[in-house]
Amino acid sequence: ALSRLKSASINDQIEEMKERLEKERDVVPGMITTGTVTLVYAPPGAGKTVWILGSLFQSIRNNLIKGSDVIYFNEDDGVKGIIQKGEMGRLHDMTMVSLALSKDPSLRTTDDALRLLNAIREEGEADGKIVICDTLKKFAPVLNKGDMREVLHVFREFAAAGGTVILLGHCNKHRSMDGRLIYEGVGDLKSDVDNMFGLDPVNDKYATFQELLVINEKDRSQISFEGGFKYKQTSEVVNYKQSVDSVEFMSPDDISELKAKQTQQINIAKAQSKYEDEYFFLSDVMWKSGKTWTMRQLKDLLRDEEINPNECTYKKLRSCIELLRGNNIKVIRSAAHGAKIFEWQEM
Repeated sequence: ALSRLKSASINDQIEEMKERLEKERDVVPGMITTGTVTLVYAPPGAGKTVWILGSLFQSIRNNLIKGSDVIYFNEDDGVKGIIQKGEMGRLHDMTMVSLALSKDPSLRTTDDALRLLNAIREEGEADGKIVICDTLKKFAPVLNKGDMREVLHVFREFAAAGGTVILLGHCNKHRSMDGRLIYEGVGDLKSDVDNMFGLDPVNDKYATFQELLVINEKDRSQISFEGGFKYKQTSEVVNYKQSVDSVEFMSPDDISELKAKQTQQINIAKAQSKYEDEYFFLSDVMWKSGKTWTMRQLKDLLRDEEINPNECTYKKLRSCIELLRGNNIKVIRSAAHGAKIFEWQEM
């Protein structure tokens, strides 16, 4: 038993690992490097696939990585989306895989894919390869710790052999009480990956550009990533390929406005979750009337059982207003004595 343990020592592999570390390069500049397992999550429809494809294509064009080294498992699309992304991947010499459409009878399920990745590693061909799993929950139930641990073990072994794994995941539909994104999966996952980033969209689907603020949950690089990305949203005049090609990095200096927008979103989410009745009282009274209101007028309305059936209190109403100031509620100072006047504005 002792001899087996000693035979598992990394002593004879140190030079090989140092050599591999010296060859480490960017996959997504400043954010994801080779030899790592990275989870990137975002709300549904935020554009994480647009982001990863656009980032990979740019890295290929800039000779940071080779398209032939990229293996993309697209398990989150229908036939139209598979064709659309497959054509773009083919132009960059990427290997685009959809297990449902695989012609190989031994490569039809995610278990088959994991066995194949293990085989690639055992044959010494993992070094330099970049695997994208879109999405992680198709490879294992994200809420099952046991299954997820086994799947991540395969990915970690692949990365230890010089490969790179990028996992795309979803976050919960609802944000936390403080308005932040919540990853849709077991909390243990964070300790099993090298990097974990959230992509927080700050614009709605009707904006010309979607802007994504990167939330750095875990980053093992020496300099933690800070920044964001933006891209043109698909529309009648912007097709999917143009959207992918428009992906652009935003530096820390560029994202000051994004952080302000995110703070607005967080405060609105806080108001809606912590002061739900007060939030709907304010929106109903102020928005429907189209009028401006003083605090005294709002306080007087609380006594009206028909307008305030949920018995909102003055204290909670003030707290809700404080969170919404500069967001849904605009504060104006009246000319007479500088009294505060409140006006509702849609975000």
